[in-house]
Amino acid sequence: MIGQGPPGALRYCVAGAAGTAGRPLVADDVFRIFSITKTFTAVMVMQLVEEGQLTLDTQVSSVLPDLDLAQGVTVRQLLDHSSGLPDFLRGGLEGTLRGDGARTWTPQEVLDWTAEHREPPQDPGTGHSYSNTNYVIAGMLIEEITGMSLAENLRTRITEPLGMIDTAYGSDGPGPVTGFSMWLPQGSSDAYSYHAVETAIGAAGAMVSTAPDLVTFLTALEEGRLLSARSWDQMTDFTTIADQERVGLGVFEFTIGEQTLLGHGGDFPGYQALAAFEPASGEVLVVLTNDDNTPLAHLVEIVLATS
Repeated sequence: MIGQGPPGALRYCVAGAAGTAGRPLVADDVFRIFSITKTFTAVMVMQLVEEGQLTLDTQVSSVLPDLDLAQGVTVRQLLDHSSGLPDFLRGGLEGTLRGDGARTWTPQEVLDWTAEHREPPQDPGTGHSYSNTNYVIAGMLIEEITGMSLAENLRTRITEPLGMIDTAYGSDGPGPVTGFSMWLPQGSSDAYSYHAVETAIGAAGAMVSTAPDLVTFLTALEEGRLLSARSWDQMTDFTTIADQERVGLGVFEFTIGEQTLLGHGGDFPGYQALAAFEPASGEVLVVLTNDDNTPLAHLVEIVLATS
């Protein structure tokens, strides 16, 4: 599923099956978008900054004083992955989530597991290392400051104002198409529960969406309908972390083939996703697939070569 948005004409390219019964995919099918969720989370945090509820230099401990794992970490360091916090998914929890797919996890349980099973945090601000833990904590900040759930914040702040009726946290949204992967039981998600994964990753990757909704989101973000120009400038004040990748706040700048893109990707067995801008043209590019056997970068290269 591919969507491209303004400033050029909106177009969608669809191929493949939505499930094991063979129904063809259609343009408004729902997919799991995993880490693209982080961009939504970062936007909600930046909205709180604009409202004066916190700053990017606010210490996490000033809002969540009992969270020992994040002592000395600032909001900015969560969003740009310079907190030094270990990634719970890289330390064995992913296997636990797959082994008991029906279990419900709370953010605090995820952080308790991380503190017990992962290496101690590194000094905040001494380097950048991608960590889902950062965005689990960012979600806790949003809930603590607003007194509302992540789902309610997402609905009132982003999806409802923009008319994004098919975008939500997985448990609150419409059911996604079947995912296909050699890593899933019987090769598809039909016999696999993502409930444990969704509840554990939360603000770091639990959302579902469609190509049209993601085009709407990125277009609104670029046009200043969700954040001020100053906030967007802060999100896209990139730091180079690799030859072809730079990190901002909830967004990355990266190169696929010869094309520079600005946005975020996401993946987990059964699904791959990318939602990005082409800075040179201002066009929006969304690529969603429910089959992880073909590398997402290869799909993006095909799209860019034909656009």
